[in-house]
Amino acid sequence: MAEPGAPAEAVAATAAGLGPVGLLVCSAGAIRLAAVHETEERHWERQLRVNLTVPFLLAREVLPGMRERGFGWVVNIGSGVGSEVVPGSGGYGVSKHAVHRLTELIHEENRDHGIRAVTVAPGWVSTRLAARPADLGVPEEEVLDAEDIADTVAWLLDRPARMSVGPLVRVEPSASRAAAGDAMTRHLTRSRAEGAGPDAKEAP
Repeated sequence: MAEPGAPAEAVAATAAGLGPVGLLVCSAGAIRLAAVHETEERHWERQLRVNLTVPFLLAREVLPGMRERGFGWVVNIGSGVGSEVVPGSGGYGVSKHAVHRLTELIHEENRDHGIRAVTVAPGWVSTRLAARPADLGVPEEEVLDAEDIADTVAWLLDRPARMSVGPLVRVEPSASRAAAGDAMTRHLTRSRAEGAGPDAKEAP
C-alpha cells in the first residue's frame, strides 16, 4: 500500500470485484521507536507514508463516491500513543497523532453527507508490532488482542445513522500496568539496557 499508485489500484480493484466501497478501514502500520535526534530520515518517511499518507490517499479515493451515494464509513486505526507525549515514540507517535486529526477533518467535512469517520485508538494490543507482555512482566490476558479492536469497529458500524461516536474512540486495557504509554517507555528502557536499540517493525 505504500507504493506509488497502490491505494488507487486497491480501491479500483475492490470496486470492480465487490461494488462501490462503503466502508474503509485503515489498519496497516509501520513503527520504528527512537528519540527524535536518533530517527533516520528514511524511517521517519516510511512511518508517515504508511501510517498517515496511505489512509489519506485511500480516503481521497473513496469519499467522492460515498458523498454521491450519501453513505459511508471511514475507520482509521490510530493509537493511544497518538494521544500522549511518549518520549521515544518518534515518527510513530507523530503519525498516529496526525491520523487522529485527519479523521476529525474527514468527519467534519462529510458528516452532512451521510458519512461517518472515526479513529479507534487502541492501547496495548498483543500484535507483532508491540512488545511482548511477558517481557515487561504483564500477564497476556491483561493486554488487548486484535479481536477486541475488530469488535469495537463492528460495534461502531452497528450504531444507528442518527448517532455519532467519536471521531476519536480510545480502547484501553483495564489494568494500569498495561497502559500503552507506560508500556512503550518500559520497552524502550529495556531495549536500551540490553543494547538492542529500538525495535523496527512493520505490519503489512
